Amino acid sequence: MKVLVTGATGFLGSHLCRRLVNDGYDVSVLPRASSHKDAIEGLNLTEIIGDVTDRDSLDQAVKGQDIVVHAAAHVLCWRQLKDLQNHINICGTRNIVEACRKHSVKRLIQISSIAAIGIPSTSEAPIDETFHFNLLESGLNYHISKYLAEKEVISGVQQGLDAVIINPSSIFGPFLGKYRGSQMIEKVKQNRIVLHFRGGLTPVHVSDVVDGIIQTIKKGEKGQRYILGGENLTYRKMLVTAAEFLGLKRNFVTIPALATRLAAMVLEPLGCLIRKHPPMTWDLHYSANRFLFYNSTKAKKKLRYNPRPFVEIVKEYFSGNYE
Repeated sequence: MKVLVTGATGFLGSHLCRRLVNDGYDVSVLPRASSHKDAIEGLNLTEIIGDVTDRDSLDQAVKGQDIVVHAAAHVLCWRQLKDLQNHINICGTRNIVEACRKHSVKRLIQISSIAAIGIPSTSEAPIDETFHFNLLESGLNYHISKYLAEKEVISGVQQGLDAVIINPSSIFGPFLGKYRGSQMIEKVKQNRIVLHFRGGLTPVHVSDVVDGIIQTIKKGEKGQRYILGGENLTYRKMLVTAAEFLGLKRNFVTIPALATRLAAMVLEPLGCLIRKHPPMTWDLHYSANRFLFYNSTKAKKKLRYNPRPFVEIVKEYFSGNYE
């Protein structure tokens, strides 16, 4: 079966390509001319230089494919980049949908995000795929752009396209010799007093997300969306888990929401001035102080999705035995 993967040089995309190749799929990728290809180097796949915002190269790449997995996206949470983000995330997805319809692709897998589901308002109760998106007036452009990208896919489904949407949560795992998501848990090893945000998130291992995508290719239902998450944990609980695994006693201190707000007020304008992404933005402030908890029950039932517990992620990271 022939599969095209966009965003193949990125974190999730490269892990997916490796799995697809190992499983015997005929894999093509669509890297930009400027893309760093280290993450897919040595894999038996076909490279078609192009861009999801370039219809001609996209048309060439999609032609003859059975499955298209659209993982390319602009993910930085910084309002300064709103126009570029919309062009890639919304217009790029529209181009993908049109190309898939034109070439009668058997299935499109849209790699979206929990950002497109919305953010729980105040409580710690997890939300699922039926949650009504609540961020259109929030100014959180990454979230809004991913939500509107999903609308493009649903429009394609209404016109006959077989498409399924995947909503991964916060992904951890090895990438190019480093470990995505490790900045937070590494603090436990380095500091006796560990600062953390007030909220929480849903950490998931990249291999579990890849498993979910593979199952979606085989079993996903047309027009459906599936949350692929793990355990719902506060930032403090994640850090406590890491400390307990290492056998370390640590003092955990919550960063007040006012502190992240003030940091965003100072650092975001400064970042615009020096044209560098700041370490704290309004978008990050908003998310850091909420409980980003999501329910993966649907994927577990329909796709036999079985994510590992967070302690296994901690164990892998501190073992150092990863590529």
